[in-house]
Amino acid sequence: MPRQPDDELRTPLPPVAGGPRWYRARILLAGPFAAIVPPATIGLVSLIIMLLGGGRQSAVAGLIGIVISAPGLLLLGAPIADSSTYPMALLVSAIFWAAIGVVAAWRATRRPIAGWPDFWREYLLLWVATAVGVGIGIGVAAARIGGTLL
Repeated sequence: MPRQPDDELRTPLPPVAGGPRWYRARILLAGPFAAIVPPATIGLVSLIIMLLGGGRQSAVAGLIGIVISAPGLLLLGAPIADSSTYPMALLVSAIFWAAIGVVAAWRATRRPIAGWPDFWREYLLLWVATAVGVGIGIGVAAARIGGTLL
């Protein structure tokens, strides 16, 4: 019978496509990018609502949707601040959502067998926490500024 090589001399094989390690690696690598898609979609829809709508309701809905999708806007003073800070705020928001994706991917892959539903469940919890925080921020800003914000 041929002799088997020692365990330390074996080269590790790549994970089997569709296996648990493969899914974990995909979630860890693609999670930060996947986390940017929902806020970008919400922000785009909110921007369209603001641009096409003509009333106060569409302005409020658009503002809330945009600020929830890009919390960096609130951080840099939108909608009161100079609009030249908006690109930086969008970049900060994209980095924030990618970081949320990293945390959600890490939390989802703590289990031995992880899948995308686990990632989205963890992501949803973090998204709701962010939305509540942004809602509180908008409420504080509206109380401090008055009715001119909304």
